[in-house]
Parts: sequence; structure tokens; C-alpha cells
Amino acid sequence: MASSERLGWSDLSGLGQYGVISSGFGALQGGIGAFYAASAEKYKTKSLALSLEHKKDMALFNMRMKESQARHISKMYNKQFQIATVKHGQMKGKARASFAARGIQMGVGSTKDAFVSDEIMKELDKITMNSNKVRAVSNKRLEGVGLGIQASQYGVSASNMFATASSISPFMNMSSSLLTGSANFVSSLPEGMLRDS
Repeated sequence: MASSERLGWSDLSGLGQYGVISSGFGALQGGIGAFYAASAEKYKTKSLALSLEHKKDMALFNMRMKESQARHISKMYNKQFQIATVKHGQMKGKARASFAARGIQMGVGSTKDAFVSDEIMKELDKITMNSNKVRAVSNKRLEGVGLGIQASQYGVSASNMFATASSISPFMNMSSSLLTGSANFVSSLPEGMLRDS
């Protein structure tokens, strides 16, 4: 064959024609595979975003539960404080009645000291109970704050995953693959088929 001759499809051997056809189907298959791979990645990313959103919702729910627990703890300590105050008042009344029944003069000497000591102990008990209440309530509220921060982080991550999922385009991935495959297909054609007469 002279170099000025134009080579065409019929000039290819059976194996050459098979290679060109296989290259074309390979490009098509690559494009379809790229489309489904991108679709799967998009759904996987959306699924992860939904999972993060669920975690955010659960963290917010648990945060509200921690606040509810803090209020319950506060009420419980207030009730204990009321019970202790009533109990102290009853003990003080019994002591006064006992001293009076024995003819001991109130507010003088050792009786005065006993009642002052009792009042000091009552105040120390109140301070201790209040300190325990504040600590327990604050700890529950801090747990709630931690859950709120965690919920915010989950929310940001979920938003990022949704944005990532929306940026995945199966058609763009397929067209990119088809363009690459078709370039390979065209390069496998005989030179004579690529020129105008």
C-alpha cells in the first residue's frame, strides 16, 4: 500500500475491527460504570448526612433531658432542705420543752451555748446542702452544654455531607468518562478514517 492511500474500516483485519468495536463498548461501559459509581457515592454521602442529623437530634433530645434532670435534682434538694428544716425545728422545740420541764432557765449560760451551737450546726448543714445542690445541678447542666456542643458539631457535619452529596453529579462523572473513552476510541481508529477525502 502506498502512503497516499486512504485506509478505512474495510482495510482493518477482523481482529482490528473487533478491537475498535471493543474500544467503543469499553468507553460506553466505562461511562455507565462511572454514572452508577457516582450515584452510589451520592447515596452513601446522603445516608451519612442523615445519620449525622439523627445523632444531632438525639444529642439535642439528651440535652433537654439533662436540663429536666437538673430541675428534678434542684427540687429534690429543696425538698430535703425543707424536711431538714422542719426536723431541726421539731428537735429545737423538744429541747426547749425538755429544758423548761426540768426548770432550766432559757437563754442563759450553758443552755444559751447549746442553742447557739445548734443554730450554727443548722446553718452549716444548710450551707452544705446548698453547696451539694448547686454542684449536682451545675454538673447536669454542664453535661447538657456538652451535648449541645456535640449536637452543633453533628449539625455542621450533616450540612457538609448534604452539600457534598449535592455536588456529586453522576451525569458529569459519566460524561467525563465517556469523553475519555471516546478519545481512546477515536485514537484506535485507522488514520484514514479520521481524515477528509
